[in-house]
Amino acid sequence: MFDAGDTLMASGHIHEACPKYAESYRLDPRLGALLHWADCLEQDGKLASAYAAFRDAVELAERSGDRRSDFAVARVRSLEPRLSRVVIEAPNGGLPKNATIQLDSLSIVASGLGVGIAVDPGEHTVRASAPGFEPFTSSLLSSDAGQVQRVTIPTLRRLVPAAPLPAPGARSSLASGPADRPVIAPPTPAAERADRSQKWLGASVGGAGIAALGVGAFFFSRMLGKLDQRDELCPRDPCPTNTDRDRVRSLEGEARSAEAWALGLSIGGAIAVVAGTVLYFRSPSDTAAVRAWRPRAAKSGLVQGLEWHF
Repeated sequence: MFDAGDTLMASGHIHEACPKYAESYRLDPRLGALLHWADCLEQDGKLASAYAAFRDAVELAERSGDRRSDFAVARVRSLEPRLSRVVIEAPNGGLPKNATIQLDSLSIVASGLGVGIAVDPGEHTVRASAPGFEPFTSSLLSSDAGQVQRVTIPTLRRLVPAAPLPAPGARSSLASGPADRPVIAPPTPAAERADRSQKWLGASVGGAGIAALGVGAFFFSRMLGKLDQRDELCPRDPCPTNTDRDRVRSLEGEARSAEAWALGLSIGGAIAVVAGTVLYFRSPSDTAAVRAWRPRAAKSGLVQGLEWHF
C-alpha cells in the first residue's frame, strides 16, 4: 500500500494516493506512513484532515522519541493560520434538554459551541434537534483558506401534537351537547404495556452499546500498549541488530488483533447506542393521554347522560 501511494504521488495522482497511505498506516501504524498520509492530504487541499494527521504524528513521534517530531510540529504550525473554521453558536434562550448538535457526522458537545472547528473545503451541514422539537438544518460552503463562518442555531420550535381523529359515525352519548361531538375510546392497558416494553428494550440495547464501547476502549488501550512495547524493542526501522525480531513480530500481531477488536466493538457499540436511543424516544407515549381522560356528568332538561372529555 505504501509503495502504491508513492507510485501514484510520483505520477501526480495525489487524490488517489492518499487512501493508499491511509490503508498502509491502518495496517502498520508507523510514523513514516502517517507523515506521508498527512502530506498527501495537504497537497490534496484537505487542510483540516492534514492538520489532524500531523498532530497525531507529533504525538506518535514524541512517544517513541523520534527526531521527526520537530518536522511534524513545524507542519502543524504552518497549517494553523490556513484552516477554514465553522463556529456554531446556541440561541440566546439556550437549547432544549437532550438537544443534539452535529456538524456533518461530527457530534458537538455543549462545550464545543462557540469554538472554531476546522473543516476541509466543500459543503457542510449543521443540524440541531431535540425530542419534541422541530429540527434545524443549515448548509454552508467552505472554500477559502482561513475563512471563519458562523452558524447561529435559532430557538427550536416545539412540535404541536396532532388532534386524534374521531371514529367514523361516532357521536356523543345521551347528553344534549352538539350532535357531532365524537366519542373517542381511551387507550387500552395493552398499549401502555407496549410503550413500557419498548422503552425498556431501548434502554437495554443502549446500555449494551455503551458497554461495548467501553470494552472497545480497553482493546484500543491494549493496542497502544503493545505498540509502545514494540517501539521499546525496535525504536527505529530497520531494528538494531540485537533485537528479538520474533518478539517484535509477536507484539505487532497482538496490536493488530487488539485493533480489530477495538474497531468491531466500537462500531457495534455505536450502532447499539443509536438503535437504543431511537427505540426509547420513538415509543408510543400514551400514558399522558390516559391520565387526561375524565368522566363528567352532563345534564340538560329531562335528558341526563355521561360524556367523556379528552
